[in-house]
Amino acid sequence: MTEKTAPGDEGHSIENALRSENGVLTVGGARAVVMTEAAYVFLMKVLYEHAPHTIKYAFYDMGYRVGEQLMASLQKEDEDPERGFRLLVETYRQSGYGDLEVTYFDLGEPQARLSGTELFEVAVAREASVYRTPRCVCHYSRGMFAGFMSRLLRREVICEEVACQYRGEERCEFVVLSLQWSEDAVPPPAGEAGAPGQQ
Repeated sequence: MTEKTAPGDEGHSIENALRSENGVLTVGGARAVVMTEAAYVFLMKVLYEHAPHTIKYAFYDMGYRVGEQLMASLQKEDEDPERGFRLLVETYRQSGYGDLEVTYFDLGEPQARLSGTELFEVAVAREASVYRTPRCVCHYSRGMFAGFMSRLLRREVICEEVACQYRGEERCEFVVLSLQWSEDAVPPPAGEAGAPGQQ
């Protein structure tokens, strides 16, 4: 079990995962495109106009699949699982998704906790103006973190956002845990008492 440490790994940079050649950009061997924040805002608005009830689930599922794919393509077979998870989170950070760090990791439970600020989904939600009430909005990111861990464990996990800057909290906080869990097993967000926050 490892408590909070500095994010990333010495010598690791986005250049190790990202390549551009002949007009094709790849991340971990998979083709990628640069999507501006404005484009993501338009995507959210279109989804909201046509199927508002799908936003939370669609972005989570998309992030989950991307997370699994990235972990599969970037993790080395003999690599320590915690190190692999942290490197993927560092790749997330260096790719511009937001300033994020792993604050807790225990593959035995299994559970991971992440904390960050300036996540792109918060800015997108503010610009898109599709939500009428404060709520957790980082569904793509939490899906991606679940995908990272699911690939490590070779079984499905879930990720819940228990604090979000969009609803006025100081940081976005995430808990990744097995589908088989009890509320007693989940520690509260830093500085708070009780079970994880509800959306």
